Amino acid sequence: MAGESLKGLREERGWSQTELAAWLNKSLGRKYDRAQISRWESGSERTPKAVVDAVETERRTDRPRHATVVMCGSAKGGVSKTTSALCIAYCLLAQGSKVLLIDCDSQGSATVHLGYSPTQMDQMEVERRTLYYALADDRPLADYIIQTPEPRLDLLPAFMSLADADVELALGKLAPLRQRIGEVRNQYDFIVLDTAPNLGAVTVSALEASDLLLVPCQTEALALVGLRNVLYSLENLRRRRNPGLRMLGILPTLFSARLTQDQATLEDLRRGYGDRYRIFDPIPRATVFAQAAASGVIPLAAVKNIPGRAVFEEIAAAARAAAKEMKAHVA
Repeated sequence: MAGESLKGLREERGWSQTELAAWLNKSLGRKYDRAQISRWESGSERTPKAVVDAVETERRTDRPRHATVVMCGSAKGGVSKTTSALCIAYCLLAQGSKVLLIDCDSQGSATVHLGYSPTQMDQMEVERRTLYYALADDRPLADYIIQTPEPRLDLLPAFMSLADADVELALGKLAPLRQRIGEVRNQYDFIVLDTAPNLGAVTVSALEASDLLLVPCQTEALALVGLRNVLYSLENLRRRRNPGLRMLGILPTLFSARLTQDQATLEDLRRGYGDRYRIFDPIPRATVFAQAAASGVIPLAAVKNIPGRAVFEEIAAAARAAAKEMKAHVA
């Protein structure tokens, strides 16, 4: 447990083992090194009580935050975009972050995946507690955010009312998402946006609000045709609306290693885009993802050895590294 606490603090702060050792040395007046930290984290050596106390005190400290906004987007539906957003959010939680998931799809896909029923979502609409009303009304954004069963994961839900937002955003009748997110950035480490399968005004508003962009792409030939158009549009939007936006990478999804066509498409993806974008390893096609969605749980929380877990953990680590680099650049 002590080793997990050390690792938890280190991941919350985005520290290396050497940086954690330096912090402990400054706090306790000792001369610990990276190897010592490694032994404590692995449990091969007992962690001193003074170290445990210092770590637990620091973890309870309400430190200043400034959320990095990660958008999971694609103009094509059926590419496991919502599943990817949920799994990345879950991995960020596991690495010690506090995360807000914003459902930017009028179908309410992320909200449904987190276990909220149509009846509950209808009630949220009646009570004006979904994303559309967060953009339309004057109440603080925090009033629309709900806690989920996952510790440190909050949700700003969406449902059918958001279908009207594209026109109203274009007419200037709704607040830009970037403006509203600004109200709560100091309360989270990461904000993950699950967007609709289109490039409408809500998706563009999400793009304007984001720091990092992940594009899921199904490993089928027709998907590559759509990907070319999506990336072209996204690059144009980035240059005009949000030049600071960074491309986190492309995530191949719904991959079957037994199918020659899937293998060929993955190779085409790497050959065609690998020199410009990071191409993550593919997420395998597996029924467990659909089963988890039907049960209203995050797939990684439901099944420990789920296919693709290591890939989602890699994406979360890449997002954390990019966030650390951006903050260091600003400082």
